[in-house]
Amino acid sequence: MRCFAYYQMPMLDSIDNIRWIAFLCGVVVCMLAAGRAPGAGTCPEMSGADPALAARDADERLDFIRERLAGEASRGRIWNDAWSISYGLLTATQLVLVPVFEDTGTRADLYVGAGSSAVGLLALVILPLEVMSDSSELGRQLSEQGDQPDRCAVLERAESLLQSAAESEQLGVSFWMHAASALVNIGAGLILGLGFDRWESGAINAAAGIAIGELMILTQPSRLPGELQRYRSGEFESGGEQTVSWALLPGFSRSGGGLSFVLSF
Repeated sequence: MRCFAYYQMPMLDSIDNIRWIAFLCGVVVCMLAAGRAPGAGTCPEMSGADPALAARDADERLDFIRERLAGEASRGRIWNDAWSISYGLLTATQLVLVPVFEDTGTRADLYVGAGSSAVGLLALVILPLEVMSDSSELGRQLSEQGDQPDRCAVLERAESLLQSAAESEQLGVSFWMHAASALVNIGAGLILGLGFDRWESGAINAAAGIAIGELMILTQPSRLPGELQRYRSGEFESGGEQTVSWALLPGFSRSGGGLSFVLSF
């Protein structure tokens, strides 16, 4: 941006004041324009972020967050729906089979197995990935703001959503989730062993439940903690290469059950 304020000493005193005022106005306009231009599209960096983040354009930062939340929300919904259906089918199938068997021990196996699956389904309902709702909330806020939103206010909220969604994903794959899954399934095995003297089926139930729980945790989308770190550093260009991921998901058909291998790239 270039600004010019030109003043020439007048020959006539009658127009000296007019030219002097015009000169001062030009200087003021240039100073205001120059002072506003560099920071016109920037906002303060989020707490704990690198100063390089503040130099990024607000729209660029907002686009980064919106794209990451939208992409992860899509993966999260697929993961959530797949496991909800799987746990729901496991629960329903075992409950439906109960009347088929007259043996009390077999019925106990089915009831305890259905209970374990129901706990897994309940965990998905109680502790959903926050990115699914956070992405929708950000999109709703942007649409409600219209064409001229308060970019810094919207960006501050978007940063908060990115951080909370990243923390939610981190919790989902944390040690505590592995421990909780193991405890629930070991507890189910102990119920069969201590309550019905079915130690063998209790051990099988516990081992299968732990394996399925680990698969659910290991296949959970978990990219946002890394994306949050990238965002804080202000290095949006790095790490943008395409990634390949895989997952093993339980599946069911009329002929039985099994595992499905899913490759995404």
